[in-house]
Amino acid sequence: MKLLCICLLLPLAAAQLPFNIFDIPPALRNPLVLTAMEVAKTDTQCFRDIKSAFNQLLLAGLTAQKCKSLECLKDEKITNATYAMKMLASTGRPHSLYMDEMSVTFAGDPKLCMNIEGPFETNYCYLHVNVDWSRIDFASYGISFDNLPGGKIPDFDFGQGHDRCSPIATTNVKMALCLPGSCEKDTDIGRILHKITNGTAHLCEINCVDTKNEPTSFFYLFNVFLIGLLLIAVTASILDYIATRKGMEAELKGRTEWRLLTSFSVLRNTSDIFSIRTSGDSIACLDAIRLITFTWVVNGHAVMFSADGDNGLQLMRETDYFFSDILLNAYPSVDTFFLVSGLLVSYVFFKRVHSNPEYVYAPMNWIILTPSYMLFIALYVAWTPQMHGIWAAGTAFNTTRFVENCENSWWMNALYLNNFQEVDQICYPISWFLCVDTQLYWAAPLFLLAIYYSCMLLTNTYLHNSSRNNVMSGVLLSIGSTVFLTAYYDLPALAFTVATTGDFNFTKLYMKPWARCIPYLVGIISGYLIVQVRKQTIKIRQPKMWELAVGWLLSTIVALTVIFSVYDYLRGQSEWSVAVRSFYGVFSRIGWSAAVAWVVFACTFNWAGPVKSLLEHPLWYPLGRLSYCAFLAHWFTLQIILSGSDRPPHFVSLLHTCLTVTVPVVFLSYAIAYFWSCLVEIPFGKIEGIAI
Repeated sequence: MKLLCICLLLPLAAAQLPFNIFDIPPALRNPLVLTAMEVAKTDTQCFRDIKSAFNQLLLAGLTAQKCKSLECLKDEKITNATYAMKMLASTGRPHSLYMDEMSVTFAGDPKLCMNIEGPFETNYCYLHVNVDWSRIDFASYGISFDNLPGGKIPDFDFGQGHDRCSPIATTNVKMALCLPGSCEKDTDIGRILHKITNGTAHLCEINCVDTKNEPTSFFYLFNVFLIGLLLIAVTASILDYIATRKGMEAELKGRTEWRLLTSFSVLRNTSDIFSIRTSGDSIACLDAIRLITFTWVVNGHAVMFSADGDNGLQLMRETDYFFSDILLNAYPSVDTFFLVSGLLVSYVFFKRVHSNPEYVYAPMNWIILTPSYMLFIALYVAWTPQMHGIWAAGTAFNTTRFVENCENSWWMNALYLNNFQEVDQICYPISWFLCVDTQLYWAAPLFLLAIYYSCMLLTNTYLHNSSRNNVMSGVLLSIGSTVFLTAYYDLPALAFTVATTGDFNFTKLYMKPWARCIPYLVGIISGYLIVQVRKQTIKIRQPKMWELAVGWLLSTIVALTVIFSVYDYLRGQSEWSVAVRSFYGVFSRIGWSAAVAWVVFACTFNWAGPVKSLLEHPLWYPLGRLSYCAFLAHWFTLQIILSGSDRPPHFVSLLHTCLTVTVPVVFLSYAIAYFWSCLVEIPFGKIEGIAI
């Protein structure tokens, strides 16, 4: 009731204000007049509904101006305009007029808009508008940005060949409006906006909250398939339990059909996941490293999502704190994953070669991982439209766009080639990592055999030299591509700084296998050395205490340098030359990979003391086994958590984001990973083993 009274009194208050259009500064008056003229001559259903609501509102205001008591507010001319008043009251507004809290996202009142009863259906929509801020003379309006980080509105570099009007640009103005349902697909809104601003503003899209959320046929098909898998898993678990209780397991164990059925047994798969037994020659510290790295990656994405809210400037202010670089400069975390991947491939290969010199490397691991990957994309495509709520309509991380990309180019993901697509055309954004990892996995034999012939078969000089050249070529390719692409595209050292909130060109290097070759090669060399030392092909003595201290000190200094050397650059206080950015791109990958490799060596060879006890604790084993599925799930999980909000995110601090977003996402991702691993990853892996 209070809200209704406020809505009724708004036009009354507005009508009492002395108003003369000629009192408005020309810079604002002219666009308003031009807007009125364009709206008047536009005759689409959308604009007919808008003009109808405006006329009702105007008539109600004129009537309310003559009111001498509250009784006249019951006048039919006013009550008929109630729906129009609610539409106006639902319009987006700044979170705060305080300059430090200003934002490009203006949220309104979605619940009020979506519950309006009027002559037409209303939708709560966000207009995603790209604004060329460089064309606006803010000084003429008396607006100064001296107190903003960097002293200016940050840029978003769309890169070469990109349309500036991209819906996934974080600097887009996102204005909430309560519009007639006929306006969602109306192109005249964008045309008028472009005309009255002389091309300064471009309407990228109108993204409305889907209140109906009508499921597609694919949604039903996928859920039938998922339920079928669940029924198979339940049946397999029950039969497995009965066979175990009746002592029939030994009798059935050799039958192929029984092995296929029990591949889906939740009892067995759960036991496999949570087992704390490991082989004596495993590299036990990798599970904890995976967990730490995964949490770091999730936090980076959580910060990215949270900052795209109603006070994004606060994130820029976080760059002033020195230790914020730990969370803001999360890019080395990806290199850790590539290091671990290369290390495991190399370790398994050389361990098998030692046992069987005739072992032939067959890069078939991708067959095991692909079902989990592609079925999760199917889950994403099926369920994401059902979560297209208020948050999804107003975010730059356009869930609708990514689902459309999946529908149009899912085959690129199946072939592990989608990292060569533009970032705004990619399906399931984090899938680029899986593509690069798989591409390096396919290329791994070149380096594995090179090391094998170079270091283990020293009798053939030609093989020794050519194999060594293969490894060096990989290193030089990675270094050369980093330097060349950084210079050619003038790439930043980091995708996000105070000076620029994004750069599409960054992905021309960031998502490519030649840029990730260095950490992968460091991992391959590390895996080879660990095998050789354990097999005593290479003998090393126990280092002295001071030597270990120097090793730990150097690795710590290198790792901290990679993280904190970007402090001034991140704050926009230092402009790096192309040479410096190229050097950092190369050094950061080499230095970080070497630092993490030292930790693995130290734990493996008992040089780490309490660090070894912590990283090799059995608690991390199950989490390490679930890391692949958890990584698959975390982007989708972020959407699940944020979709529950009826407002854009409100960024408070990095610590607040870590506690309120990162921690829940990590826990929920592992819960989903357990479900997906039991139902898809482990069963299909076992079936592949039976088939081969």
